[in-house]
Amino acid sequence: MKKSSVLSVTLATTLAFGGLFTFTGKAQANSKLNELEQQQSDIHNKRSNVNKSINQKDGEISNILNQQNSVEDEIEKLEAKMADTDQKIKEKEKQIDDTKAEIEKLKAEIKDLKERIEKRNEVLRDRARNIQQNGGSVKFIDVVLGANSFGDLVDRVSAVSTLVGADKQILDEQQADMEKLEADQKKVEEKLDSLNKMLEELEVLKADLKAQNEEKKVLMKELAAQKKHVENEKMSLEEQERVLKEQEAIISKAMADEKARIAEEERKAKEAAEAEKRAQQEAQAKAQEQAKAQEQAKAQEQAKAQEQNQAQTQTQTQSEKSTSAKSQTSGSTPSTNSSNDANLNAGGSGVLSWPASGRLSSGYGGRSGGTHFGIDIANAAGTPIYAAASGVVTRSDYSSSYGNVVYVFHPQLNLTTVYAHMSARSVSSGQNVSEGQKLGEIGNTGESFGNHLHFEVHNGPWSYHGGVNPMGYLK
Repeated sequence: MKKSSVLSVTLATTLAFGGLFTFTGKAQANSKLNELEQQQSDIHNKRSNVNKSINQKDGEISNILNQQNSVEDEIEKLEAKMADTDQKIKEKEKQIDDTKAEIEKLKAEIKDLKERIEKRNEVLRDRARNIQQNGGSVKFIDVVLGANSFGDLVDRVSAVSTLVGADKQILDEQQADMEKLEADQKKVEEKLDSLNKMLEELEVLKADLKAQNEEKKVLMKELAAQKKHVENEKMSLEEQERVLKEQEAIISKAMADEKARIAEEERKAKEAAEAEKRAQQEAQAKAQEQAKAQEQAKAQEQAKAQEQNQAQTQTQTQSEKSTSAKSQTSGSTPSTNSSNDANLNAGGSGVLSWPASGRLSSGYGGRSGGTHFGIDIANAAGTPIYAAASGVVTRSDYSSSYGNVVYVFHPQLNLTTVYAHMSARSVSSGQNVSEGQKLGEIGNTGESFGNHLHFEVHNGPWSYHGGVNPMGYLK
């Protein structure tokens, strides 16, 4: 009975420790799963913020486009005004040319008029010379008294009137011609002056419109530069969103795999516990049967000894008591053995292998071009690049800044490593890689100046400008 009790205690102890170990493993698995869920939640929040920023950039681009359309409309109006002004300038220039031609024509008329006046003056001078040569002026009374008849008188009076009227007409015509000359000259000069003033005003207007147009063109260039800058920022945000989306998908898959692994381990642990329980129960039953058989054999031997030698009963009884005492003593001494497994933990230092051989050409932190969120390892083109630890590839792509780049998420370390400027990539997104597996080769792609590997370390998933100093993690 005492042996049976010992076996029961041993079985209970074993089951208790087995349950404790199972609980500990399950707790660790749940902790890892919770960590993955937290990372997924963080990435989801980051994606939400990045998408908000993308929407803001879309709004800025839309606003810039509206401004560009407005400026383009203004430029079109200004150019239309300039075209209209040019047309008016051409019309005024033509009018000026026509007026100048009119002036030339007027000059010719003036010249002709002067010639006619000179001829009239010559006629008057000839008449004056004739009168002087014939004895001075002729009196009107002499002409009348000298008539031979009434008809001759009428003819003489008519002739005198004709001569006097002719002289008066000549003088009147000269006066009229001179006045017309002066009026035409003044009119043409005023017209030419007016045209020149209008031409000057149009030239000033044209210059003003041209200046406004140049200002609008400068503004268009500025808006185009702003649009390009915002579009570049949007492209950067879209690249972040795409990387975060890929990481979220990878972590979702890792969560599903982890849940499946936990379920499988629980199933195996349950089966193992049940098998161990059955084995222990069988062992206990067998031990109890063996103990019962031994007790029965011992009773039979005692009865037989009593029949054969009654005299030795007391001695044999004492011997049996002694034997029983020894049996109890040996059965009541349990065997205990314990071992403690120590799990080594690197403590976040020296957990990553160096990803490539070469020379450390640039460290982490501030430098002339701004903050350097990683380290640079320089070596010849084609030098192999290896995974710093086992994990899953969350990105294998070409980036305008990183060139050929690979991201690896290490769930066991809750770290992400980045390998940039590679000449070639050897892995694809979603692929599981082991520590030391080749990821690509050193190159000079993207925004790079010389063959080297740009290496980053991020706590948790990758984040924009979230790289920490890799030196504290490298072996």
